[in-house]
Parts: sequence; structure tokens; C-alpha cells
Amino acid sequence: MHKVLVIDSPTRDAERFGRILAKDGWEAGVCETSAEAERVIAKADEGYAAAVILWEIPGPPFGFDLLTQCKQVWPEMPVVIVSGRLDAGLAVRAVHLGASDFLEKPLDSERVMACLQRLLAERDPLSPLVEKARQTILGQSPKLLEMVSQLAKAVPHADSRVLLIGESGTGKELIAQAIHQLGTRAKAPMVAVNISAIPATLIESALFGHEKGAFTGAANPHVGYLEEAGNGTLFLDEIGDLELSLQVKLLRVIQENEFRRLSGKKTLPFAARLICATNRDLAVAVHEGTFRRDLYHRIAEFTIQVPSLRERDGDLTLLLNHFLTKYRGTRNVRFARETLTILRSYPFPGNVRELENLVKGALIECESEIVLPHHLPLRSMGAFLLPQAQATPAVETEPVAQPEQRAQTHQKLYEELLRLLPSNWLDLRYRESLLPYERVFDRIYLQHRLERARYNISQAAKEAGVDGKTFRKRWRDCGLPPLSAGEEGSDG
Repeated sequence: MHKVLVIDSPTRDAERFGRILAKDGWEAGVCETSAEAERVIAKADEGYAAAVILWEIPGPPFGFDLLTQCKQVWPEMPVVIVSGRLDAGLAVRAVHLGASDFLEKPLDSERVMACLQRLLAERDPLSPLVEKARQTILGQSPKLLEMVSQLAKAVPHADSRVLLIGESGTGKELIAQAIHQLGTRAKAPMVAVNISAIPATLIESALFGHEKGAFTGAANPHVGYLEEAGNGTLFLDEIGDLELSLQVKLLRVIQENEFRRLSGKKTLPFAARLICATNRDLAVAVHEGTFRRDLYHRIAEFTIQVPSLRERDGDLTLLLNHFLTKYRGTRNVRFARETLTILRSYPFPGNVRELENLVKGALIECESEIVLPHHLPLRSMGAFLLPQAQATPAVETEPVAQPEQRAQTHQKLYEELLRLLPSNWLDLRYRESLLPYERVFDRIYLQHRLERARYNISQAAKEAGVDGKTFRKRWRDCGLPPLSAGEEGSDG
């Protein structure tokens, strides 16, 4: 987390600027007066990554004095002046005194954050690696950028072993590829192995290789993944699923940097960089005795936490557009607003992999230019789309419908609305095109509302926010059968 010293002027913009910083995972240390700022600067706290002086011009002439003091205490720290008036002469003087940039109000979050990120990147020797990694790994959320920064730190240490920890579908193999491609081993091969996808009876041969006759059916020698990786990178995904007997053998490979094929007499060198990944808590596995402590410490010389999609605020839309562009081909397809609303409320337990598969599936289902809600796999998504908590009612109410029932109701609504779309819908006027949808919605809504009110029209109308007369009229207009005498009578 970056900490920024914010020196305010009488306009009191610091609170808003602090929210801008917090939104991107940064911290603001606010000084509301020049005297307070002078005291903070005098302490020479090394925790600040940058300083921002909010200076209203015309106003108190403290801006240049504080800039000079900041540069005397922190000569390498970038200082940005944000003013209510962009004056070329003042900007030139500010830069001459050591300001890194001079911005004009109003405070635009994207512009200010881009400025700070650029200035900090210029001071960071790893910034070229970070920028290259960001070209491969899409995302702008604080969690994602923090992970990319960790990735960049791991790249130069070509012999250090890396452990990637994250839920299934978060893109751990993509991270491993980035570490390999940005490092000095990029021209050598990268071999990716999913431990859980190989049968237990074959995993040892797959990793170590075997000689002819090593076991029944071994008619020819076989090169294993350890040998195939050469001087490149060996990526072992789901390392937590490796059996204990093989964990011992892998530990020896790491310690001795050598191995033998099954039934082989010749010792072969292991020179590849080892990157492992898991969706399990290996510390717990060590405690339970299912994973060796010594192996855990060997493979986790450098640990990177890969965030779930739920933790990557703001990245969903970026990834949606990326996958839409990737799979739509020459079609001009876009997501409907209501479809985006559903996707933004869905937690994506399968993370980025699930999102990619969902987009591919929706494009197969969609034959028009707009991806509508019914093109999504709503049956499997339904339970996750429901509110996670219900407010405790003050009075006794009807039991809340079960998730499966509510999901079926939503699905029924989507399907019926879709069937109403005529082939010439764009030739109709707006109200003409909308009328069938209003009627089918009313049919479903009013029936459910009346059922929930135990067929008391007055209560149903009240809960719907209309009077009884309007409720009856909407009921008739949408083609529902006449209300029974008992139902009509319950309005009194």
C-alpha cells in the first residue's frame, strides 16, 4: 500500500482526495494547515511514497514554501501540486523547485491516480517488468496490481522457486507463464503439468520418465516432464494433490538438482526453475500430515497470492469486453444492460475461467446482436444471484420462496419476454414495441403479488404501491381471467 502526504488548502478538498486514494488501495496522511504540514515534514517520516499539495490560487502563499521543504527532506520523493488555476509561470517555477507535476482542478480521480502511478513507476527499477506483465494480465484493481508487483519482484531471481496460491480458475498458469516469459529463461521451454489430472499410477513416470522395460507396457524409453523442462521452467499445478511418496522424491530432486528415470542408472541434471500452484491451504495440509513441511518450505521461497475475481473490484467489465472481443468473431455483439446487471451481482465462484466459459456459452446461445439474460446459464447461476441475507421482518410475513423456486420464476419471465420479440420490432414505435412486454410482466407480477397477499386485493395493491382500482385495471388489461367473487369481495 502506498501512503501519500496530502497538504490541504482552505477549500478542504483533502477528504475527497483521500477517498480517491482509498478507492485504489492507497492511504492518505492529511495535513489541514501549513503549520501541521511543517510539523509532519520536520519528522521526516520515510513512510510516504509521494506528496500532493492542494493549493488554491489566489490564496495563502504556502505552496512553494512547502514544496521546498518537502524536497529538502525527501529529495527523491515526487511532489505534485494541484491548483484551482493552471498558470504557466507558476507551473514552470514549481517544476524548477522540484515539483514532479502541476495539475489543474477539478480533481479527476483517473487523471490524478495515473499521474501518481506514473511518477512512482519511474522511481521503481521493476517498473518495466510491471508494465510488461500488465500487458499480459488484464486488470486495474488494487489487488491485481499488488499481485503484478509481487510477480515483477520474483522475475529477476531466476533460480528461486515460486508458489502461487489462489482459488481454481484465477489464472495461476497465466501468472506462471508471465514469470517465465519475462525472465532470463524465456527462450527455454516452459512445461506445465496439472498434478490432479494425471492418474496416481502414472504420475511418477510422467514426471521422472522411464527406461524401456521399467514396467509392463514400457516398450520404449520415455522422457519425463523434469527432463523435458531442461533449462526452462517446470510448472506444477495443484501441487497439494501430490502423494506423500512422490513428495519425498520431488524433495530430493530439489535438494540435489538431479534425478533418474524409472529403472534408469544414469543421473540426469534438473536445471529448470520450479513454479508450483495450489488452491489448497498448504499450511493446513502440513498440520494434517498430508503435505511435507520440508517440501512446503522448499517450494515457497517466493509466495504470490492470486486474487479471486470477487476481490478484483472493477476488473469484471474489462474482462467481459476482452472475452467478448476474443470470441465474437466478426459479429457485432454486445451485452444488454440487464445482462450486465446480473453478471455484476454474480460472485463467480469459478473465477476468470468461469467468466470466460460463460461468455463463450452465451455467444453460442445468442443469435442476435444483443446478449440477453436468458442467454446466460441462469439455472446454475440462480442460487448465487439471490440476496445472501434477508432483513428480519418486524411482523409475520409469508415464507420466503426457496432459491430454486425463485430462480425458476426468473427463468420463466426471461423466456416469456423473449418469445414476445417480433421480427419487425425495430419498425415499431417505442410504446408499440414495449406494450407486449408490459402485459406479460404484469401477468407474472400481479399473480405473484396476489398470491403473496393471500388473495386480498387491497393488501396486494398496497404492497404494489397502487390503489385497488388500478390493480384491477392492470389485471384486466394484461389478459388475466376475471377475479372471482371472493377475491373481488376481499377488497372491502
